[in-house]
Amino acid sequence: MDKLQLLAKSNPPTWLKILVISLIGLGIFFRFTHLGQKVYWYDEIATSLAISGHTLAEVKQEVFSNWGNNQGIIPAITLEKYQHINPDRSVADTVRYLITSDPQHPPLYYVMVRLWAQVFGDFPAGVRSLSAVISLLIFPSVYWLSLELFESPLVGWVGMAVMGISPLQVFFAQDAREYGLWMVMILVSSAALLRAIRRESFFTWAVYALTLALGFYTHLLTVMVAIAHGIYVVIRQEFRFHKTLRNYLLSSIAACLMFLPWLRVLITKADTATNLLSWITFKTDSPFDLIGIWLSRISRIFFDFNLASDDAWVNNFSTESPLFYSIPTIIASLLLIIYIIIFLSDRLSTNTSLFIALLGGFPGLTLLLYDLIFGGIRSIYFRYQLPLYLSIQIAVVYILAFHLFLANNWQKNLWQIMAVGLLISGLVSDIRFFQAETWWSQIGGKNLLAMSQLINQSNSILLVSSKNDYNLGVILTLSHNLKPKVGLVTIQNDQLPIIPQYYNPIFFVDDLENSLAHQLEKDKTNSLKLVYPLEGFWQINKNQKT
Repeated sequence: MDKLQLLAKSNPPTWLKILVISLIGLGIFFRFTHLGQKVYWYDEIATSLAISGHTLAEVKQEVFSNWGNNQGIIPAITLEKYQHINPDRSVADTVRYLITSDPQHPPLYYVMVRLWAQVFGDFPAGVRSLSAVISLLIFPSVYWLSLELFESPLVGWVGMAVMGISPLQVFFAQDAREYGLWMVMILVSSAALLRAIRRESFFTWAVYALTLALGFYTHLLTVMVAIAHGIYVVIRQEFRFHKTLRNYLLSSIAACLMFLPWLRVLITKADTATNLLSWITFKTDSPFDLIGIWLSRISRIFFDFNLASDDAWVNNFSTESPLFYSIPTIIASLLLIIYIIIFLSDRLSTNTSLFIALLGGFPGLTLLLYDLIFGGIRSIYFRYQLPLYLSIQIAVVYILAFHLFLANNWQKNLWQIMAVGLLISGLVSDIRFFQAETWWSQIGGKNLLAMSQLINQSNSILLVSSKNDYNLGVILTLSHNLKPKVGLVTIQNDQLPIIPQYYNPIFFVDDLENSLAHQLEKDKTNSLKLVYPLEGFWQINKNQKT
């Protein structure tokens, strides 16, 4: 306990402050450079559609009805209006889009990005720049949580260093989605809870209620963080109804009441949300594959060399990433988790170790156990495991601070080497991210970029799409990289329209089991090739008449 008190009272040395400021500077560089370089992927397209003010139904009406009725070839540039702000639409229209088309995403981030894009631009780099700015809030957030959790400014400085170059943080700083904001809200609401427990004032509990409500309005899985907070309070109070538990319940009820308007949306639009989330029921080949992928992805919060597959339907860890990479990362993650459990149990107070374990362990293991019992891939989706990843980072931050400043000489030397290795791995990951056009967590990004390049190579191309929501999203994604000369037409009733002979080859996006594909295979005037099976991307070459 003496060492813990010593760590809490230790002031960060000057060399550490200089190092941390330098690493934060590098982190800011990686966050704000090349914002428009990477492919604008499928999920980000949904963000642009939301801020455009158009609804999904409106896009379908024009794309699938008007084009089909006119039987005309429309320039790909026509889709741009659905990816840019309509000056005749307002923030209310962005909320309307979420209500009607994407209700499982609460509106806080999307309202923010709509207002941001009006000032800084609605092109990819402009939209992503909000996430980059939000990512800077991770530094004061982790510092505040370190003060509340460990009572140590020294740990807070180490935490800012780790967060500065973490590939996890850098990726979400350049992703036009709500997950960077969600990480901030997880840290801030957790710090607010600990402060409220310590101060027991109306103001601190009101702050906790507000941060929790903002978390709900950022991401629905905040409910799991809130439950973890509740379990912590109940155990801390030894299952007795004391003042702290009463205040926690009142604050949580207040947060839920603030979230009630969107909760009503979720209830009334439950079918829409369920249909949009149907992909999470996909299963891996075995429970061991699921656990292997789950463990492997934990390592990527510290080092990530972009060696993983960007396939949304990975079903075993041998295809998720090369074995020479996945096996060491699985072992490293497993050893890290075991060491964290042993260290926290031995070195930290019961309340502190309990809080860290619940913050990440409850959401992370709940998703994993649900998938193991009922099937699904919720637990291996990187963005759903952010509470777990943040708690692991916080634990590692404390372990590093403890050993670097309180350990014996030989142990300190060993941990200095390990800390340098960790920093180098993070920086190498950031450099690779800086150079890359796509990243593995941009699901399907590599194939979508290759598809657009293939289409653009020909002087005369027609892109044909069948009528469903996923294919519409693919077409919108491709449109960001297609040349204006590319023409678009939709298929009606599985019938390929009459297309001028000079359009050759023809590319189209279609379901693998769609009857049109089978019809084309039987048509001897065309040769059909499935180029990218997972995206249902086909190429048709018209056979020359002899």
